[in-house]
Amino acid sequence: MAPRDDNLTRADQVRARRTIEAPRRKPIPQPEKYSKRNAESSARVTVRRSDLNMARPTSSSYTQHRRKYYLPTDNSGAEIRLPALPVVKLSWRMASAVLAILAGIGIYMVSSSPAFQVSTINLSGAMRVSAEEILDTVNLKGAQIITVTPGEIRQKIVAAFPDIDSAQVSVNFPAEVNVAVSERIPAITWFENDNPMFWVDEKGYSFPIRGEASIPLAVYANGEPPRPLGYQSAQEAAPEETTEETEAEVVPMEPTPAVDPLFVSMLLKLRTVIPTGTPLLFDADNGVGWTDPQGWQVFLGTDPADIDLKLAEYQVIVSDLLERNLQPVLINLEYLHAPYYRLEH
Repeated sequence: MAPRDDNLTRADQVRARRTIEAPRRKPIPQPEKYSKRNAESSARVTVRRSDLNMARPTSSSYTQHRRKYYLPTDNSGAEIRLPALPVVKLSWRMASAVLAILAGIGIYMVSSSPAFQVSTINLSGAMRVSAEEILDTVNLKGAQIITVTPGEIRQKIVAAFPDIDSAQVSVNFPAEVNVAVSERIPAITWFENDNPMFWVDEKGYSFPIRGEASIPLAVYANGEPPRPLGYQSAQEAAPEETTEETEAEVVPMEPTPAVDPLFVSMLLKLRTVIPTGTPLLFDADNGVGWTDPQGWQVFLGTDPADIDLKLAEYQVIVSDLLERNLQPVLINLEYLHAPYYRLEH
């Protein structure tokens, strides 16, 4: 070290110190346990290089469509690399094709397997109509459950049985069909020449007489009842020429009211006016009427619009005839403004 010169200025002393070589620092000695741990850590270091795949010739698609997975270990700083797994991408078209194939296989199994053939038909609600008739009409025994259409079965039942008001059909897999019917309630028994012909409900639907029932009203007629506007019989509605192809395409027609509903409501109203136990009469020329217990016949026509006025007018005419001690054989009020009566000869 150069001797210190007290005559040098402070700036010269600084320059002199800079020219002196800095002493070499000696490494700080470390304990033996730290040196051993550092050596073990450096041995466990995993080197990741982005160009590892360059060591083998692979296509770019292989590199892009494979994922690398690393699993941590218990040792700090160490990982295990798993083999690269390919990435499978399923397009919508391929997924749709797979679903279509599976659906086709399922439909084929349901349509051909004996396990899906109709084996049980549960019928409820039928009291007058026999179960055998309904089951023969639907003809489902042995049919594949997948071919059963509840709407068609319901329409077939209602069309074949006019005395059935409604039908509900449901299907339960694998091979069960439930049929629940509701029958019409007869309100009128229609007689022709003292022979019962059919029943009529409150809506004007006519249907065959089956068994016995307590019918509140009987109508004895010499002809057919008034039909609703636009009514066609089953023979008129059926096509003139039918072939096997047309028969397969014809859809069963549901029944329509065969009796004018307004006329039915008129009959049901007269039931509360005529004497108890007196049957109603229907004449094709004079309309509906009855035989009074005093011996004359009354006819009110077929128009229910003025039924209340006709009944009031009838009471006035009867009172007038009895006051004059006249015995009529017929009182006709078919026309409200032109009533007439006929006396005994």
